[in-house]
Amino acid sequence: MIEVSDLSYEYAESGLVLRGVDYSQRAGESVALLGANGSGKTTFALHLNGILQGQGQVSVGGIRVENATLEQVRQKVGFVFQSAENQLFLPTVIEDVMFGLLNQGVAVDEAKRRAEEMLESMHLSAYADRNPFHLSAGEKRRAALAGVLVMQPEVLILDEPTTFLDPPGIRELAAMLKRQDMSKLIITHDSQFALATTTRAVFFEKGRIVAEGPTREIIERFDWL
Repeated sequence: MIEVSDLSYEYAESGLVLRGVDYSQRAGESVALLGANGSGKTTFALHLNGILQGQGQVSVGGIRVENATLEQVRQKVGFVFQSAENQLFLPTVIEDVMFGLLNQGVAVDEAKRRAEEMLESMHLSAYADRNPFHLSAGEKRRAALAGVLVMQPEVLILDEPTTFLDPPGIRELAAMLKRQDMSKLIITHDSQFALATTTRAVFFEKGRIVAEGPTREIIERFDWL
């Protein structure tokens, strides 16, 4: 599902952040991206839907990520950012969840039906007409996730999804993610969440993947508990 070869990227203000990264992921596989802040995890993930484009080759679902294919790639890759507020911007939750579908040309009635079904599956039906910014942190996270999942992506990327969540919220999010059968890439510092939601982990260090293997093995190897 994901193939990355010799990927490098440099920020003007901070220099080289990715240094020849090679990576592959099978369809349906759930993988944790681990490593210290600044090690390149988020920069790497932003290449998978073309938000960033560096040196090297990136393919998703057999499509090479480049300017000419961005629309196709972004239909395959859903990205839930660390700050849910970055994805919630309309007056009501239901409008936010419908937004991507309408943007793809789905009819209003069909978009609303699909959005309502998604909100029900995320236990958010009662909040459909509420302003997203009046939700709790966990509810905002689920609303942002609903807006991505309703698009039926083949790859789901989550950047620090447990930020600001309390333990019950983390458990509920983990259970929801385990019900999703698409490929998942989860950037996290929460080792217990990684263990609950992924089977494989890669460890980033100074812009390189320095190890990969079963999630528990990598966590224990790098003392990441």
